[in-house]
Amino acid sequence: MMVLWNISPEAGRILFFLATIVVVGWFAVGTILNVRKGNAVARWLQEGLPLIGRKTTLRWLGSSAVELKIQDARDPLLHVEIFIVMEPRDVPFLWGYFHARGRRDILIARCRISGNPDFQLEAGDPRAWSARGAQKEAIRKQWVPVSSPAGANINAYGEGKLKPAPELLALAAGCQLPLVRMAVRWTEPELEIQWQLLRFGSVSARRVFELLLQISGQL
Repeated sequence: MMVLWNISPEAGRILFFLATIVVVGWFAVGTILNVRKGNAVARWLQEGLPLIGRKTTLRWLGSSAVELKIQDARDPLLHVEIFIVMEPRDVPFLWGYFHARGRRDILIARCRISGNPDFQLEAGDPRAWSARGAQKEAIRKQWVPVSSPAGANINAYGEGKLKPAPELLALAAGCQLPLVRMAVRWTEPELEIQWQLLRFGSVSARRVFELLLQISGQL
């Protein structure tokens, strides 16, 4: 049986007005939450940034991402870009879709290094939205499996001289922030690491940047 809803023009205008209020209100609240989270993470990072460079520039990319650039980075780093990428809380339909697919607030470090890696690596949490496509590409290229740290839900594949890869992957996973993805490339940026920003305030930001220096120094 088909049920027909007869809504008067006046009732339609009221429903449209209420829906607009809900969407605009959600956008405002989501934007505020993301701005507060982004500013909190940026303040947290201040403790560790001097370890890798003297000057950092910061800019917002919309309401869901913050970019920090360290131009004159400390050796063996040449250039570092840090991204604070948050869930799209300001857009309810996108937020629900991406949250269900495993998207969470993450910290991304993309590093150019002075050395030339002897291997390529693609490692990540198979549930993470930012790792799925890259892992499929590694499998398509027939990269070989690499052992991942015990207790970490990480799948890893690589090519080249992979002997140091498991140790470096274990270092990245030992950050206390959940590891989302680690990539080593022969092209720029040679190193990319992503961590989930889960209870980041209980972790030392210095530890994050010490690991970046340690890992890049062994590539």
